[in-house]
Amino acid sequence: MFFKKRYFKFARSSNNSLYLFNVFLNFNNFYFEFLGFFGFYKIYFKYFYFFKKNNFINIFNLKKFFFFKKLTGFIYSYFFNIIKGLIFNYEKILIFRGLGYKVILRSSYLYFYLSYSHPCVHKIPSDIFIKVLNDNNNEISVKSNNKQRLGEICLLFKKLKKIDIYKGKGIFYKNEKIILKVFKKK
Repeated sequence: MFFKKRYFKFARSSNNSLYLFNVFLNFNNFYFEFLGFFGFYKIYFKYFYFFKKNNFINIFNLKKFFFFKKLTGFIYSYFFNIIKGLIFNYEKILIFRGLGYKVILRSSYLYFYLSYSHPCVHKIPSDIFIKVLNDNNNEISVKSNNKQRLGEICLLFKKLKKIDIYKGKGIFYKNEKIILKVFKKK
């Protein structure tokens, strides 16, 4: 059974509370399930237990080791990222700079033309949404409801071509700034 409250307080302590809208939550023992506008997650944590009282959800670690006390903060931030992704979707924009650098999207495959003799072909995973933003095919928008997965895919795309710090060629995030190095003068 999913809880159908309008919002939940997700608190690590009484001072820090996080209000989450439009997400249905279900948990029993070590399973935690999220259902939002952009998808569904089911997570299993062996050493953590979830307790709901009114609109508060608290997480307790069953073993009182020092490592698990540190890990509790990570669990809260991990849950926050999941729930935020189910409500809003995360997005990163990649820009391809260089002569002949472009991306073509065909059905569920991406073709990267990066001045190699052949295109690099990648299958788009089912949880990633990609859109080509302009007519020159040198900007793409990568969206996902999982922040970690989005970062992994964007890093995979960036590793296809190493950035040239002398000429400013390569694959960049939209807000990424690089300082170009100066050529040696003879």
